[in-house]
Amino acid sequence: MNRHLHSILRTAFVAGSFSVLANAAMAADACQTDQPGALPADSKALLEKELPAAAQAGFEGYGSPVVASPFINFKPANGKPWTIGYSNSFSGNAWRAAALAHLQADVEQYKKLGLVKDLIVTDSNGDVTTQIQQMRSMIQKGVDLIISIPGSPTAMNGVIDEAAQAGIPVITLAAPVTTANAINVDTNGYLIGKTMALGLVQLLNGKGSILTVEGIPGTSGSELIKAGGQAVFKNCPDIKIVADLVGQWSESAAQTAVLQQLSTNPAEINGVWQQGSMFMGVTKALEQAGRAAVPVTVGNPNQNSLAYWHDNAPKGYKTVGSSNAPGAGMDLVFQTGMRVLTGQGLKVSNVVVRPPLITADTLGQWYKPDFTVDSTGVGEPPAGTWMPDSVLDGYFTNPAPLPQ
Repeated sequence: MNRHLHSILRTAFVAGSFSVLANAAMAADACQTDQPGALPADSKALLEKELPAAAQAGFEGYGSPVVASPFINFKPANGKPWTIGYSNSFSGNAWRAAALAHLQADVEQYKKLGLVKDLIVTDSNGDVTTQIQQMRSMIQKGVDLIISIPGSPTAMNGVIDEAAQAGIPVITLAAPVTTANAINVDTNGYLIGKTMALGLVQLLNGKGSILTVEGIPGTSGSELIKAGGQAVFKNCPDIKIVADLVGQWSESAAQTAVLQQLSTNPAEINGVWQQGSMFMGVTKALEQAGRAAVPVTVGNPNQNSLAYWHDNAPKGYKTVGSSNAPGAGMDLVFQTGMRVLTGQGLKVSNVVVRPPLITADTLGQWYKPDFTVDSTGVGEPPAGTWMPDSVLDGYFTNPAPLPQ
């Protein structure tokens, strides 16, 4: 077993997920995975200097550069209550809907506390040029904070720099950008892709033909998750990727893509690695094509995927999953923003969550009795587990509890 896989197993044991990844290690004799993606040396040194060990754990394999935050001494130009802008690149799935719903709930709570005045929401419908224009309009309106899911890791750097020059922090959710003037709140997508791939390899005993279904090519979230999966699959000689499909993080788009692939290629499929939010689309396509049920990874677990897994487990259905939780993630973005606005002093540019592994043993912590295969919501992690306040405190020079 290589050293990196041993590291994952050790971490998984602490998290209570040892059995799945231990078996994955047995299947990995012919499937030696890469070492984790390395942070630039200066980023690693910065993290070791500024963050406690619990906060550093989220950065294993994280390939994006991390720099000192320009907001360490930030004070907002305006007094409270503050106006928040939300710049969304699209709203086309349950994940995005859940993220917005949590942001709206957070804003309503902080309105009652006298800290927030208003929320301005825009949606560019997948057009980066439109999103840039919408964010620039927020700057001109003098908002105090912008939360964004950018449609590109680079194209919006200029307008984010403009916001910083105007004294407006921009915080991204699950879509890090490359400008040093952003605050990137992220889940480690590389580990999402990698741990789901390792789990699928285990379920297939290290061999078989699979489909991979990615989200939106070119976006930072999709590319990071894909890189994690590729780090496993490219070193698995007995795992054959029949096709790499694009599902747009959409159940309907994934269903169409998978069904088209199955209708034109009669090759047997033993499993499907999908990034997230597309489980039921893939599963319906398999059923529609008359194929047997196979393990389909449960990334960003929609409630319907958790229900399907739960309902079919007694019949022998097995899979593995991970999460980039939209609700808990947006709550973390909002909390980070409030800490910045209240002068707590953010140390580094990226706040990164180590993603959980969802297995048969932990499914019950995510599944709820009212979930069905027709549910439209997204499963959320157990309360208080995404990034506890004790870990988030480590990112700030003057941490303090936020009003509740």
